[in-house]
Amino acid sequence: MTEAIAVISFEEFLKGEEQSERRHDLVGGRVYAMAGGTERHDLAAGLIYELLAAGARAKGCRPFTSNRLVRTRSGNAYYPDVMVACGPAPHRLYEADPALVVEVLSPSTGAVDRREKAVAYAEAASLRMLVLVDPESRRMEVARPSGGAIDAWEVCGPGDVLATEFGDIDVDALYDVIERTATAS
Repeated sequence: MTEAIAVISFEEFLKGEEQSERRHDLVGGRVYAMAGGTERHDLAAGLIYELLAAGARAKGCRPFTSNRLVRTRSGNAYYPDVMVACGPAPHRLYEADPALVVEVLSPSTGAVDRREKAVAYAEAASLRMLVLVDPESRRMEVARPSGGAIDAWEVCGPGDVLATEFGDIDVDALYDVIERTATAS
């Protein structure tokens, strides 16, 4: 016996997101509830946003935290932890052309961020940098997509400074603040 799996359109998804108290991702027409983040996850995302926001605004771009959707070319929709968009928004609820995306990894979603989301984000011709941040160890994985694909990844770790067009991220300084600020282990 075959069972039909319900799928919804992007427009139906947006209507649901407007009314929902929880955020969701849309992947292949299916809706997935998003998990909450840890203290270190939120600290990492917030600190990176702080480091990049002024530089983004100085270049006429708009920085966002985890409440702004990205609609990918394939029709999926995700809420990146940090995003910078430089062109006009196609809709009041989402962006389609991010310049920079940051995802803070978690044990439950790290593999999805590295595979599914990385491929989907890279579809945007506007995306110049994708950064995956490990909130538990001094490690950031960086891709610079071109032509709708990721050809290579580099790792930034202790002693490294990641230069972005919106500001630099000193790995040690970032994690020093996270470690000083986090109260839970």
